[in-house]
Amino acid sequence: MLNKVRSYVLQHNMLSLGDRIVVGVSGGADSVCLFDVLIKLSKEYNLSLFVVHVNHGIREEEASIDQDFVEELCKKHNITYSCVKEDVPSIAKKEGLSEEEAGRNARYKALNNSYIENKCTKIAVAHNKNDNAETFLFNLFRGSGITGLTGIPPVRDSIIRPLLCLEREEIELYLSKNHISYRIDSTNLTQEY
Repeated sequence: MLNKVRSYVLQHNMLSLGDRIVVGVSGGADSVCLFDVLIKLSKEYNLSLFVVHVNHGIREEEASIDQDFVEELCKKHNITYSCVKEDVPSIAKKEGLSEEEAGRNARYKALNNSYIENKCTKIAVAHNKNDNAETFLFNLFRGSGITGLTGIPPVRDSIIRPLLCLEREEIELYLSKNHISYRIDSTNLTQEY
């Protein structure tokens, strides 16, 4: 799997020697896999990594456990870590957005702030093939025109998506084979979000 991601990164010119990368890590399978892959690629590319975790203020105790998990993961690998706490339900109400959209906005704001603060060159997020298919279908069902019928691009501006070549099943298998633990967000087990 690592070789598949390495080839995808090369194909889309995602990394350069000495890149400074903000990595969004929720603690879930996708982001933990991204974190692990970038740790491994950091030796080849001489990368500097900066992890941002966003606590959305939705799952209270469970979210605190996720936050602690990501912080410990970063300490274990001596990676700079920051956590941003947001009250996403309040933001969603105030701005007339769904909690999912307000959460996404909060994440990208936190990533962008860290990008600027740490003088980074890239922002890495953990979208995979399943997310790409979901985005395409969402655009189709909302009646998007031909130009809108695209999935998620592997590179957009400073944002890179090294796992876009993988299916969720491949990610979970990689983590299992390498005995890498991750957190499961209970909201992903419901249809609410």
